[in-house]
Amino acid sequence: MPTMVQLLLGLCTLLVALSQAVPVIEDREVAAPKDIAISDIVYGGTGCPQGSASVQIAPDGKTFTAKFKSFSAQLGTGSLADSRKFCQLNLALKAPVGWQYAVLATNFTGTACLGFNTKATHTSTVYFSGSANQTAFSLPLYGPAIYSYNIAAANIIGGPAWSPCGSDTALNIKSELSLTGNGVAEIIEYGESGKLARIFELGWRKC
Repeated sequence: MPTMVQLLLGLCTLLVALSQAVPVIEDREVAAPKDIAISDIVYGGTGCPQGSASVQIAPDGKTFTAKFKSFSAQLGTGSLADSRKFCQLNLALKAPVGWQYAVLATNFTGTACLGFNTKATHTSTVYFSGSANQTAFSLPLYGPAIYSYNIAAANIIGGPAWSPCGSDTALNIKSELSLTGNGVAEIIEYGESGKLARIFELGWRKC
């Protein structure tokens, strides 16, 4: 019958063998990715045909501004097309290889002059090209009233709407101006601006 010492030695031998069989997992800190940058912007739509906007990208590629000359919708002209206009900005983004991103803060400015029995809606939609996932918000305005609006929003495209892995992609910002009712009204968007943010702890993940 084995003694207590022999049992303890046997147990120690077993523990040593198990420790050698279990692989050692190194706790490696993942380096934060380099910042994302805007490399180019193109625009188009019924509210911003080519040549009707001024678009600028900051030298560091982190921010942009877009100013519109004639992005407006009108109600009371007798044309349904006049009451609904849209403009889409297409941002070409350069992302670090092997990383996905998901955040853009945007700002929209405009005015609306609404008569009786009219309603204006400013809708903004943000999505990646080739993806059905998107984030959107709408600002409804009711007449009779005159408005000057400045919408600031953080479009966090998280969850299933992360940017595609393995290649650069385009981020689209689509603004829509619409008017409904049986009166006279106009809504105008003067400009948009945006800022890309590197938020490693919240908005980045490795592919």
